[in-house]
Amino acid sequence: MKGNRVKKLWNENKPAVQAWSSTGNAAIVEMFAHTGFDAVTIDWQHGVGVNQQTVVDCIRAMGSAPDVVPIVRLPKNEPDYISYVLDAGAYGVIVPMVNTADQAKAAGLACRYAPFGTRSIAANRPTISEPLGDYVKRTNDDVICLVMIETREALDNVEEIAKAPGIDGLYIGPSDLSLDMGVSITDWANDSRHIQAVERIFSAANAAGIVACHHGSGPKESAQFVKMGSMLCQIGNDMKLLTGISNQVLNEFRQLIN
Repeated sequence: MKGNRVKKLWNENKPAVQAWSSTGNAAIVEMFAHTGFDAVTIDWQHGVGVNQQTVVDCIRAMGSAPDVVPIVRLPKNEPDYISYVLDAGAYGVIVPMVNTADQAKAAGLACRYAPFGTRSIAANRPTISEPLGDYVKRTNDDVICLVMIETREALDNVEEIAKAPGIDGLYIGPSDLSLDMGVSITDWANDSRHIQAVERIFSAANAAGIVACHHGSGPKESAQFVKMGSMLCQIGNDMKLLTGISNQVLNEFRQLIN
């Protein structure tokens, strides 16, 4: 198992930036992995082309990029999903809709082997390149568990959620959180209510000694929240980025031939 670049950056108090795959296309993920991102996250919750097999294909596609960290956003907070993606070679999980400290604890413990957690041992993909004993010794420290704060209930419980054993950080889902708070889902970056919620979540993470992360949006919004203290963000998923650059080059071409 290679070292976890994202955790190394965090230990140096540096933020990480991730590519985000909503297509589940292994070729696109492989290209992302060689672009310079610190991590690539496969969105199994909302990704239109992501399923049990394409998650594995995407993780495998990242193998040729030695430093990139494979992360999966799970469909739901269940240990079977967590163990599946970790056994497939993921180095981290983003767990959606975590609203209570007990839910956060369940996610954190499912990411850790005994005596620190409840993850079951399997000699799977990670042990192709490393003895099982070595993998077990290091993975409790290397694996990342981020729990998503994206409802008013989670915000109300955030100080207790941040103390849950086994989690590495809080990950803000701004669209769902804004929707639940009655904040504009298109202008949350400029809404004082969202900013106040972010400040509370970041404060809870800092007090608990874990990282605070904001999903971000485009480069401008993501940079805004990194400057506030976010240690992980994304700057556009593959569908958004491919659509954007396609529109740009097509418009440029049409202008040149007119």
